[in-house]
Amino acid sequence: MNKRKLIIISDLHIGGDKLIKDFSCDKELISFLNEKGKYEGDLELIILGDFFDLWKVEETIDEQLDSTIEEYKDLFNALKNFGEKHKITILPGNHDHELFYNKKYQEDLAMYNIMVDASQFFKRKFVYNGKVFRIIGEHGNQVEPSTKFQSFDMFTNSSLAYHFNKIFVYKLMRMGMEHKSPAWLKDMDNVDTEIVPYWILSKYFYYELGPILRAVLIPMLILFSFALPYFIFDVVTEFYQPHFLKPLLIFLDTNTFSKVVIFLLYFDMVIVTILAFFWFVKRDFKKNLLEYGVHSFSEILVARHNAYRKRAKEVIDGKNSFKEKADFYVTGHTHIAGLYESYKFADSGSWKQLMKRISTKFRFPSVYVPYFNLTYLIFEPNGDDMVISLKSWPKYFEPKLTVLERFTVRNKDLPKSIKKDTIISESRFKFS
Repeated sequence: MNKRKLIIISDLHIGGDKLIKDFSCDKELISFLNEKGKYEGDLELIILGDFFDLWKVEETIDEQLDSTIEEYKDLFNALKNFGEKHKITILPGNHDHELFYNKKYQEDLAMYNIMVDASQFFKRKFVYNGKVFRIIGEHGNQVEPSTKFQSFDMFTNSSLAYHFNKIFVYKLMRMGMEHKSPAWLKDMDNVDTEIVPYWILSKYFYYELGPILRAVLIPMLILFSFALPYFIFDVVTEFYQPHFLKPLLIFLDTNTFSKVVIFLLYFDMVIVTILAFFWFVKRDFKKNLLEYGVHSFSEILVARHNAYRKRAKEVIDGKNSFKEKADFYVTGHTHIAGLYESYKFADSGSWKQLMKRISTKFRFPSVYVPYFNLTYLIFEPNGDDMVISLKSWPKYFEPKLTVLERFTVRNKDLPKSIKKDTIISESRFKFS
């Protein structure tokens, strides 16, 4: 068998108008293409959907791709050079499903040695000594009801997520940026819909809150964790005052600063009581929502993962719309990279900016930090083994935090830059 390798990336979301364009990994992708292009063998690069984010482009349909290619001319020249030696295949995703039916787009990309596979999935097989290893992959949006298209072959057959983003999210972002608006608003597109309210609360607290309110709230939040212990201490010392505590109690009763602190502690205790009440209300509300199929964000993530596991099982068993069995299933779309050996499937992840939620010290709102994890999959035979690697390409980034955010988070919790081409996980499967 000749040396052969398959590389899969997805979800770069290249494109956007001057206001909401947010792809910033073109230099890293160029270096990736230059390095991987040195391979002396049969190599194919598959871009598994959402290479473009045509939802964000305001130009007319026929001009969307032209403007994006012009904006990233160096990148497309690198793709063209890579394609002169190795094969490049791109599949449409839900953010660039026009590639499925728009012949002009297909012809434009062919000029850069990029072949558009006008289907919703790909099949590849490796052969070794009469044994075969089959791979089936798709972008993955068809697995989820909110992003599923009835058909890719018409513009009007778009998903619920398309209308939500195109009409609401992107319109809101443009409206805000055309007027005076916070700079952080442009990151809305990188935040999962389910946590947008918490993200807005966090950004408002750390970036927009007035100085007077901040001066009041910060000491309250710092003391919040001590409110209940002090309340218990105060109740106990009403009935029992050991001799060694009397100097401390006299100091607390007479010192002006301590009186202010005690007042805040009691004020926090009132808030704790109110929050406890609302916790029970929230618990009851959540119980009723579950009866209507509405789940929490963590439960949604688990449900999504289980949906892809189920899809993978259908692919492996041959009980799927692809009408063919496979030894491994590949998807993208979720932006959450993973290699799941026991379920024989992998998610190629994303080259898009991601958002990490970081828990804080005391009771401050969580901090949301942008970061990058430029992941890709490699399929490479080694004897009668298929070696599948999930790797991360280097990307330098430095989280920009306010002084208050720096105070509330632990440095060890902040996402770190990837300094070299790194293996995240690796699995081996036998040819069959």
